[in-house]
Amino acid sequence: RAGVPVRLFGFKQDITEQKLSADRTRYRAEFDRMTGLANRSVFDERLAQLSESGALFLVDLDGFKAINDTYGHAVGDVCLQEAARRLRAACQETDLVAHIGGDEFAVLVEREADGPFCEAIGRRIVAAMRDPYHHRGVCLRFGASVGIARAAASAPADLFTRADAALYAAKAAGRGTLRMALPR
Repeated sequence: RAGVPVRLFGFKQDITEQKLSADRTRYRAEFDRMTGLANRSVFDERLAQLSESGALFLVDLDGFKAINDTYGHAVGDVCLQEAARRLRAACQETDLVAHIGGDEFAVLVEREADGPFCEAIGRRIVAAMRDPYHHRGVCLRFGASVGIARAAASAPADLFTRADAALYAAKAAGRGTLRMALPR
């Protein structure tokens, strides 16, 4: 300083392992281990922040219980992983795909989501799940019913209830289809 050399002292430490450990801990807290999708707590957080122009899709697998009962939970788990892969592929234009429990998934669109856009995504989900899945010489068939609700200034709990009612309407209509909740 002021023309006089100054010594600096310090030390360095490799924190690579601590950083990797923190990253693993964060991943386990935010993602479902089986499917690699966001988990329920991440979904709940993002749903609470959803803009009024967004939309919620609830997806329930059709025929999954029969696969679990016939072939066991290990094969059921493989089907859940395949369903997650198909959902990711069908929902590339969305903002979040989450495994929220059992054979249930949720998809959030955080930006402008008009009716035709939502219906197109819903149809892609239904079509993607309809394809047979071959696992260890067995042809497994499952599908999806989809309930869609546009946010339209709904509280998160109300939005979820409306999407869930639309999902049950899709199941009542014969499964393998989608239904949109009526606007509020």
